[in-house]
Amino acid sequence: MEILPFCRGLFLLVASISLVRPSLLVDQHTSGHAGRYQPDLQPSQSVPDTGTYLLESTSGKLCLKVTMGLGYTVIIKKKSWYYNVDPSMLLVSGHCGTNAVTLSLTLPNNSASLQLTYSLVDSVSYVSKLSAHISPQPACNGCSSGTYPGELSNISLFQVPPGESYQCSSQILLVMTEELQVRLVPLKIQAFKVPDGGYGQEVMCPEDYNSAVIPTILWATAFGLLLIAVLSYLLVKDRRRAGYQRL
Repeated sequence: MEILPFCRGLFLLVASISLVRPSLLVDQHTSGHAGRYQPDLQPSQSVPDTGTYLLESTSGKLCLKVTMGLGYTVIIKKKSWYYNVDPSMLLVSGHCGTNAVTLSLTLPNNSASLQLTYSLVDSVSYVSKLSAHISPQPACNGCSSGTYPGELSNISLFQVPPGESYQCSSQILLVMTEELQVRLVPLKIQAFKVPDGGYGQEVMCPEDYNSAVIPTILWATAFGLLLIAVLSYLLVKDRRRAGYQRL
């Protein structure tokens, strides 16, 4: 009679252990890595997704608007690796000033970031400073993890008058260091005087201008040469015909 209560107690103990143990195993597996994000570099390049980022002053006035795709190129052991930023993952912050606007875009865990400073000097607005960094997962077997920072200062990028926007459909490649490059494609940006609901008059970047104008110039040049050749042929032909008539 005493064996039955002992067996019943043993059964309850085993059942309680079997119920608790799986949850303990799950906690041990996920602890230490929950919420941590690191960019995963890719061996081939692709066009990043486009996002729109707004920066407002403390009074709620829009001081900067940018629409762009953002990508990083990391050179490891003379090989290029690529990472495209997901716009939905970016945290937007910054500061609006009278003559300077600072925009900061940051990925979770500060695993990558892009900061740019827009300055207003002598009725011209431009990016005067740009910094970036990325802390990716190891890209390959034998590759070590690390952070790749870079900064461009005393620069004059994307110059436009106040109230106008800078636009570029072509890829803009910013070489930060020998190991880090930032890719912007496409890009539309405006600071200080930003209209509600859109952008001001667009200023085309040199890359787009060259891609649009140079083919037109080449086509016009080829057409002009062809026209000259045709007119020369007709002129020579008329002279020969006049000479035959005299004979």
